[in-house]
Amino acid sequence: MLYEAVRELPGGKETPFVFLTARGAREDVFAGKSLGVDDYITKPISSHELLTTVRTRLRRSNELMFEQMKSAYKLTLVMLAGGIEARDQYTYKHIMRLNEYSSAMAQELGWPETRLEALEFGAILHDIGKLDINRSILEKKEPLTAEEWKEMRRHTEYGAFVLKKIDQHDPLHYLAPALPIVLYHHEAWDGSGYPEGLKGEEIPEEARLLAVVDSFDAMTSDRPYRLSLGPSRAFEEIKNRAGAQFDPKMVEVFIHCWEQGRIKKIMDELKDDVEEKDDLMDLKGMH
Repeated sequence: MLYEAVRELPGGKETPFVFLTARGAREDVFAGKSLGVDDYITKPISSHELLTTVRTRLRRSNELMFEQMKSAYKLTLVMLAGGIEARDQYTYKHIMRLNEYSSAMAQELGWPETRLEALEFGAILHDIGKLDINRSILEKKEPLTAEEWKEMRRHTEYGAFVLKKIDQHDPLHYLAPALPIVLYHHEAWDGSGYPEGLKGEEIPEEARLLAVVDSFDAMTSDRPYRLSLGPSRAFEEIKNRAGAQFDPKMVEVFIHCWEQGRIKKIMDELKDDVEEKDDLMDLKGMH
């Protein structure tokens, strides 16, 4: 039959089907719906009712396809970001935690869904530029030289370049809102950050948020060149840097999430052998 033939075509399973028939017996309606049709309408019906039904089903079908496309797109981005793992094992787990931390803060701020999605893309791809960083720098156990730090810091610009290239070929421009997050997440509230030395509210708000959780996760994770700090000490460092490295407002939001237990819950769920360390260490340039 026509229904089954269409369903077998490429993309046919996503095609909305509305049956319009004079056969309104209960068993007929049941037989039609059991096939998987989207709607089963019996006569008599006005043209207005029919048009309304068709438009509703088409709109719903488009919404579902759009959501499926977004899910596939997001999965592709996660896999792309996951490519960093082959070069820097720390980064992959870092991405997962960062996404959860930043989402908790954004929800606390009451940001709308579109903004949450842009932040999620930014969190997933914020270190994508590390794919262009020499592996010897990423894995070096000794302190980086001035030249190596200069190269490491360019990962924000490399990442923004990658996003621009992807966005040029994306008619929906999904990644455009995430680009400033990738480029500016290492800027500092007092202007001492990179790549442009932006200060205060010159820094995009999403990048200011990500800077807090990025630093927290960096401090609570082992790196090739140093051991992690414990969560409690890292939390104190975040508070101490409010107004200097971090936006004071974002630090307040982070503190609230911490006091609610949301940060610890994420750490427990995505544990990466984080332990309290009592050793004093130099915190300068930890990320």
